[in-house]
Amino acid sequence: MPSLAMILASLATLALAMLAAQTRRSRLAAFASVALLFGVAGWIAFVPSRPHLRAGVMEMTAIDVGQGDSILLVTPAGRALLIDAGGMAQWMHSDFDIGEQVVSSYLWNRGIDRLDVVVITHPHADHLGGMPAVIANFHPRELWISIDKPVGELAPIVAQAQSAGMIVSVEKDGDTFDYGGTHFRVFAPGRDQITGSMRPNDDCLVFTATLGGTTALLEGDAERPAERRVVEEHPEAMLLKVAHHGSASGTSADLLATVHPRFAVISVGARNVYGHPRREVLERLQKAGVKTYRTDAEGAVSFYLDGKSVTPDVALLH
Repeated sequence: MPSLAMILASLATLALAMLAAQTRRSRLAAFASVALLFGVAGWIAFVPSRPHLRAGVMEMTAIDVGQGDSILLVTPAGRALLIDAGGMAQWMHSDFDIGEQVVSSYLWNRGIDRLDVVVITHPHADHLGGMPAVIANFHPRELWISIDKPVGELAPIVAQAQSAGMIVSVEKDGDTFDYGGTHFRVFAPGRDQITGSMRPNDDCLVFTATLGGTTALLEGDAERPAERRVVEEHPEAMLLKVAHHGSASGTSADLLATVHPRFAVISVGARNVYGHPRREVLERLQKAGVKTYRTDAEGAVSFYLDGKSVTPDVALLH
């Protein structure tokens, strides 16, 4: 499909041609062409586009947002979900909105102008900081959170979502549902857990997305208590979004032995002050035979799950 910019450039050219036309017939032909292109431009501007994917394939992309998380998940039916939206950079640059200038730009460049669902795994600035801009730009239909009573920085985002007419739902351990040809299973936070504590990582939404025989486990900033819930359920996942940017508080040997991932991705900022990813985590992944990718080294990293296998996007990585 031609881009809106190309259409507008063509409109300008035809308008000049119409003005320069010497005969009534040529002016009418140019006018008709301009009217047609205006119609096409309007259709492109107002009809949501979908990212191009092979039929029956699920995509998971870790967007490079530095020291933070933002994961694009596109289902086989073309439903676009964004899990977190980064935000750490906003602490250092008050005029820099990572949701506007990084996440939104990435989505627009992918040809995505509408999101179906946005997810906030937990109320930490490096996960939700960019979400207000994303909601404003992509008009999602739903917001999934893990907090019963939103507090702190999460509260105004929930209010923004409700004001925009979005459906806001709270997901907890044991929730299972199908969406866009993908099966979702939530492992944390616990259904009996009081969320909104002083330790937001304990409230983190942990879930799997499954297509056929291929599963991705997304851990957010989960730590050992949440990982124990996962281990108790014995899921297997070919693809792992490593917990908490590679912090030593997650990605335990027990988890890796239970889940058996073949690929992993760490969303992490270059030369960050936290020492992420920790050496012991990288060693655990290597010992478990997991091929690991990092956004600080490769930039945005994409994986395609087709129900039988997981394929990293080699063209994107190099």
